[in-house]
Amino acid sequence: MRKILLFAAFGIGYVLGAKAGRARYEQIMRTARKLQDNPKVQGVAGMLEAQAESVVSTVKSKLGNENPSRF
Repeated sequence: MRKILLFAAFGIGYVLGAKAGRARYEQIMRTARKLQDNPKVQGVAGMLEAQAESVVSTVKSKLGNENPSRF
């Protein structure tokens, strides 16, 4: 999940920075890094990651219990 946030922040920073110039790009990237390093943001990202893993395991278990002869 943290990688997704990093790539999203990088992509947004790149696009906006390319339009606004190098100085603005650097400012956006500094802000994105501060946001990424914020403990509250990391806590929320960890919670979302745990919830996503829970959903995936639930879906896998439900799919595993399906009757394969139906298909």
